[in-house]
Amino acid sequence: KQWYQRRVGAKKSTTIRPVKFTLSSCDMVTQVLRKARLLRSKDGFKSVYVCPDRTVEERRAYKKLIIELKLKREAEPDKFFTIRNNKIVSNSVNSQAASEAAS
Repeated sequence: KQWYQRRVGAKKSTTIRPVKFTLSSCDMVTQVLRKARLLRSKDGFKSVYVCPDRTVEERRAYKKLIIELKLKREAEPDKFFTIRNNKIVSNSVNSQAASEAAS
């Protein structure tokens, strides 16, 4: 079998539990993670996201990045902030809007 999946967490009627997939090879993992962004463009999958497996330390570091990202977005609402390669990067909204208008 090339993959295995299961629901994580306790069953509650008020929450949707995450699904954990285990794949048999690193190549399959890389392929799934690269194509994951395409899933959001499909109807019914707007709120679905795929993220790589992280160790406890990596999860703590990522959580700190998310908190820092939220603070930066509140402090500078005229800029667009995102996380790339475990760093927070920014573009001004004006330059992003201009590039979107050009496409």
